[in-house]
Amino acid sequence: MTSVHDTNVSRNIKLALFISFQIPSIISHMFIIYHLISNRILRRALHNHVILVLLIINFLFITTDLSITFHFLRFGFIKKTQGNLCLAWNFLDSFLSNLSTFLMMWASIERNILVFYDRQLLNTSYKRFFFHYLPLIILIIYTFIFYLIVIFLNSSCSNIEYFIYDELFCGKPCYIHKNIILSSIDYLFHKIFSSILIFIFSFILLIRFLWGKRQRNQTIRWRQHRKITIQFISISILYFLGTIPVAISELLHIWKNLSNNVKESEIQEEIFLYFFYFISLILPFVCLLNLPEIYSKIPLFIYFKRQLNIRFITRRNQIAVMNTIIQRKTTNML
Repeated sequence: MTSVHDTNVSRNIKLALFISFQIPSIISHMFIIYHLISNRILRRALHNHVILVLLIINFLFITTDLSITFHFLRFGFIKKTQGNLCLAWNFLDSFLSNLSTFLMMWASIERNILVFYDRQLLNTSYKRFFFHYLPLIILIIYTFIFYLIVIFLNSSCSNIEYFIYDELFCGKPCYIHKNIILSSIDYLFHKIFSSILIFIFSFILLIRFLWGKRQRNQTIRWRQHRKITIQFISISILYFLGTIPVAISELLHIWKNLSNNVKESEIQEEIFLYFFYFISLILPFVCLLNLPEIYSKIPLFIYFKRQLNIRFITRRNQIAVMNTIIQRKTTNML
């Protein structure tokens, strides 16, 4: 029996929406990743590295985690004999979604470094490794080890006992129910605190960007960083809106559940728990809009650009002919 809120109709609507977005999103992911890797200039640009890693993680998220969600939305449950699938589902969702948030958190900090302190902190290979590559490596290793331990290697409780097979993700892993410290770290620091940092550093970048535009002696420098600033702020807004509501509602539900067996609200089950999927599906399109070096290679874009150029040239020639005719008539009248 499925959740009281999660009806067949709502599941089918979600399934149709996700499938309609997933295919173009996968194509966009592959297109951008390919060009970011194959294009030497884009590959060597430091500001593209975290976006590349983020897109790869996001691609894995919408092809693995979301595929299991499709299975759940189609049938409304996971078989009780598939406990290992529930474990894998919990791990993939926790690891990939939180790593995406961590990467955005670091990207928000690094964008300020790239724009304001690149000459001081990124001017040698040692500094580039320490301030650019090492944080990415640490975040990936930390996130993987944390969720590997709390989901697969946690001996203090059994996930199988807490799984609810007709709920999304088969419910929550047992550490969420049994260990308030780990669950608070997960939601308070991994999700809420990271999202707040994304907002703070994005806001700082935006304010300094607007202020820099007003300074005449910084006009040329800000023109160089305008593209990466706009790109990052647009992605940051997407992630902030996609993580904060979910994290706060989930954390409040966990704290309430300590004294009372409180079920999740309808808005949590129907919207918030699925919201990050939509953010992940939209992400490549937001990235693509801010990468003219890549979207200019799309055949459809090339076709429309060619048609616009033809119309512009035709219109310009028509105006030139009309001006010539008017000049001749004026000359004849004189």
